[in-house]
Amino acid sequence: MSGTEPSADALVAQLGSADFNARALALAELVRRGRAAVPALCAALDDNAREVQVEALRGLSDIGDPATADTFVRFLEAPDERLRAFAARGLARIGDARAGDALVRTIDDYPDILHHLFTPAVIELIALGPAALPLVVPLLSAPGTGTRASAFLVIRRIVEANPGLGSWETLAAALGPYDPEMPAGEREAAAQHWREWVELRTGGGRGA
Repeated sequence: MSGTEPSADALVAQLGSADFNARALALAELVRRGRAAVPALCAALDDNAREVQVEALRGLSDIGDPATADTFVRFLEAPDERLRAFAARGLARIGDARAGDALVRTIDDYPDILHHLFTPAVIELIALGPAALPLVVPLLSAPGTGTRASAFLVIRRIVEANPGLGSWETLAAALGPYDPEMPAGEREAAAQHWREWVELRTGGGRGA
């Protein structure tokens, strides 16, 4: 690193800037530096400024250093949904065994402002592929409509991306319609068909 480049600590300080561009550029540079920036980002998590914590944890989840696994676990119960979302994403990015349950627990946290069903957890669950099916299919019976809709979106995207699972249109026709806003009795009957299909295709095991 040349003498003109800012230190990691200086970049972390910029994460609290009121200027969006300054924050974004600082975070991008910290992520680019990878593991060399991890100590400064971890130290920032003890900052009292919530926005700095959020940006620091976002950066750590992008870097994906396995050594930060316990740091991510620390924030899974945070009161701020953004911290929970990035903590779960971090565990997924490093392939931690706790990632699957963390993604399920945070599936509704921090939705995209333009695409409300797409949360960090939804994106990571889709990326997991067929291994995520046993994780999300129980959520077709979740209490919240949004949770049910997100779970069904994950299932659909995984099927569409994996031809070995069959055509989505054929599968949906065979198993019958599922709508997260169906009356409870009809919805549960439809959800059961999907659970049976997932169990048949995956042996009922839960992946992470």
